[in-house]
Amino acid sequence: MARDLPSVGPPEGGLVYRVGRGEDAFAPPPWKYVFEDGTFNNRYDDPRADRNVPEEERFRVIYCATRRAGAYGETIAPYRKSLSLLASLQEIDDDEPLDLELEGGIVPKEFRSQRVLGTTRLSDGLRFADIGNGETYTVLRTELAQWLVKLGLEDLDLSAITSSQRRLSQEVARYVYELADEGYTFFAGIRYPSRLNIEWELWAIFCDRMEHSLEEVAGVIAEDDLELQEAAKVLGVRIE
Repeated sequence: MARDLPSVGPPEGGLVYRVGRGEDAFAPPPWKYVFEDGTFNNRYDDPRADRNVPEEERFRVIYCATRRAGAYGETIAPYRKSLSLLASLQEIDDDEPLDLELEGGIVPKEFRSQRVLGTTRLSDGLRFADIGNGETYTVLRTELAQWLVKLGLEDLDLSAITSSQRRLSQEVARYVYELADEGYTFFAGIRYPSRLNIEWELWAIFCDRMEHSLEEVAGVIAEDDLELQEAAKVLGVRIE
């Protein structure tokens, strides 16, 4: 029998932010963009395609952050210098500075022009499974033991859930979502810390359980947004 998980409500005031595309930053991703495994290749996506669960019965996830910096950070991270580039730069023995474009680590103007910042207020009654609570790992360690063994993991902790092995975190999301079917908490999603900066509080929200009121549907992303600049500094990139 499944076991319930520690839960939390929305952040104080209920406000969360999301960097998205189009007029509605909080619209779920279209199914036409799924990968071969049936997910969108994100951390808490529904993994049940391999169980032959049809699209209309699988959940989609809206990823949000308590602060704009967290929302920006999660989306500009791919623009960081690659490890191979960093290693190559360390081998260069030259006092002359490199051209910034050659050095990499630049967030292009297109990033801001092709995306919007959405702001919404989550309903007070929503509950979220708390990945930051140690008891959560104790429960999931037991309930997902077969998956841990299958994935070759020796144990379950925060590092395992936030690692590049996303199948585990996707099974966590599946477990959280299905708790309602077992008569336990009707979770709207998951609260979790960013792997990029532990201070960035993030929310993976099941779109069919997301109760919210939009504050700003499509805010323009400004180059001088202080929280965008904060995220860029944390990640070592430059905003073009």
